[in-house]
This record gives sequence, C-alpha cells and structure tokens, in this order.
Amino acid sequence: FTSPGLNIMYGDVEGNIAWWAVAKLPVRPKHVQSKLFLDGASGVDEYQGYYDFSKNPQSINPPWGYVYSSNNQPDTVDGVLYPGYYYPKPRASRIVSLLQQKKKLSTNDMRSMNLDVVSETAPQIAREIASVLKSLDKQEYATIISILEKWNGDHQLQDTAPSIYYSVLSNILYLTIPDEIGDPAFKALLNSSVMKSSYLKLISNDSSKWWDNRNTANEIETRSKIFDEAASKTLRMLQTKYGSDESQWTWNKMHSLTHNHPLGAVKPLDKIFNVGPFEVPGGIEVINNLMFTLDTVGHYPVISGPALRKVTDFGDLQNGFTVSPTGQSGNRMSKHYQDQAEMFATGKVRKMLMNESEIKEISKNRLLLKPE
Repeated sequence: FTSPGLNIMYGDVEGNIAWWAVAKLPVRPKHVQSKLFLDGASGVDEYQGYYDFSKNPQSINPPWGYVYSSNNQPDTVDGVLYPGYYYPKPRASRIVSLLQQKKKLSTNDMRSMNLDVVSETAPQIAREIASVLKSLDKQEYATIISILEKWNGDHQLQDTAPSIYYSVLSNILYLTIPDEIGDPAFKALLNSSVMKSSYLKLISNDSSKWWDNRNTANEIETRSKIFDEAASKTLRMLQTKYGSDESQWTWNKMHSLTHNHPLGAVKPLDKIFNVGPFEVPGGIEVINNLMFTLDTVGHYPVISGPALRKVTDFGDLQNGFTVSPTGQSGNRMSKHYQDQAEMFATGKVRKMLMNESEIKEISKNRLLLKPE
C-alpha cells in the first residue's frame, strides 16, 4: 500500500493492539526542506529512495495500553522525524487526557469521548487575549474579558465564550495578516494546519512584525491597537445581531450544520436536497471536530466533520452503536435519505445490527442478487 497515507488501527482476540501509518515514505537529501519550492530541473532535490515499511511511524502494544490518532505529528522512528501535513495536537492531547482518566473504559465512555467538545488549547489563547484587553483599561470590554478568562474550552450550545472567542480571534487575524500576503492567500491559509498551529505563538508575541499594517504608511500598529479594534468590532457585531444582553450571545445561534447537496447550490433546490441546518456544539480542533472557517460576521457554518460515529466493543460485537451524518440512502425520495441527520446533530446513536436473526426480524425489504 503506497498512497494515500492512512492511519491503521489494529486489535485482535489475543489482546494485541497496534497503530501503523501506512504509505511509502520517501528518503530525501538532508538539505531538502519539503515545505519549500524545490528546483525540479537540478536533480539535486530528488528522492533517494523509500524507507522500508518497518520504519514507518508505529505503536505496537505500547505500555500505556492504548493506541490513537487524530492525524497528529507522530514521534520519531529510529531518530527520523517525517515531515508531513499534520494537524495540530489539541485533539490528540484531549484524547490522551480522557483515556488516562480511567483504567477501564465502557462503550458509553467512548461514546461520550466521540461527542467531547472541549479544547485544551483555546483557553490559553483566550486568556492571552483577555490579558491584553485588560491592559487597555476600557470598561466596555469588562464582560468579554471576564468570559474569556473563565472559559474552560467547552463548546456547548448555550455557551457564550466560543461566540466571543472566535469573533475576537477572527477579527485579530483579519486585521493582522491580509495586508502582508493579500486576501486570496489569507483565505487559503485560514483553514490550514499551519495557521491553526500558530494562533498562540502569534497572539503571545507582542513584538511581532505582523501587527503593523503595511497600508498605513504614517503609523506603526501594535498588538494592543489591533486587539482593541478587534474587540470593538466584536462587540458591535454581537450587540447588533444578538442584543446587548451577553447571555443571548450563545454558540447555537452562530454554529450550524447543513449537509449540502451539489444540486442544492442552486435555489430553490437547496430546500429539496440539502439536509439541515441544525444547531450543533463543537468547534475547531476538538474531538467532535465540526469545523468552520473563521469569519467576522458571527456565522460559522460547518464545513467538515466526522464521516460517521461508531463505537464497537470487540468483546460484545452485538451491542455496538453507530450513526451516519444524514442517512444510508442517496435517493432523495427514500425515507433513509436523512433519517439519521437529527440523531447525528444531537449526539444520539442507533444500535449497530450484527446478529443475523435480529437483522431478519426488523428488515422491511430484501434485495437478493443471484449470479447467473
């Protein structure tokens, strides 16, 4: 198996567990930085071959008793750290944190983990933002400072902290980066792992050259000035759209999930083919990774998320559960086109049928294919 690269999880009846990154991994010359443009004509930057599969990132029967992956950077193998397009570590660190809370985990524990929406990194960024805003000594920011300081990183429907956090963060980034690289490059950068991994580093650097706006020749902008303007824009947006009562700035009003059909891009076909919208918890780089693009308008429609949720106990195969984002049929006229969509949005599951007699008992229709 050479490509695309995949994370493979393994378990067997003898109690062995393993994780392997499967793909052909190239051996590059030592001088090559794979994230930069390379000279394809010179011949000096070419692959020198491929690593043996035994050198691929892996974890076999680790002493801590579990394997996991959230597309995060793996450890070195024989001293080699493989470059790649890895996702930031918050999801991985949250998974490890939850796994270490109990010696034994039930299927219900794993189901809860599937739905976990706590970020362990976002509160650090929120507190840094709050600290800078507090130094401005402006009373109008007292409420958002207090909420950001106390936030534990949760993204539940009735929480207000995510609404404030993502709005302020969005405004900071929109005020800071586009003047250096232009709007098209900025929009492309926003959803990249590079950007997501850089929030805290940028926010914490008071002397970063990014703060200065290149379009204002007679002024050098500072971090404090950028944060001040970002907070002011956030307050105006929240108060205009949701009122002056901060308890009404809840996450469910901003974060929604719609399953868009290609034909639904043309109105009024969206009313026929699209599924949703649904108010959903979740956020950027949490386990229940209902992601969105940062924007300054106070609306964060989900652009990607879990392909399904599934928990299987290999010691009790007949009592696992699963749920799909919409349904099992792509036929708009089928009752199974969207019969799981609300369950998916609200964190519910259905039993996964693995018993032949049980399947036959509840089956409504049967399709039998006979070869000639």
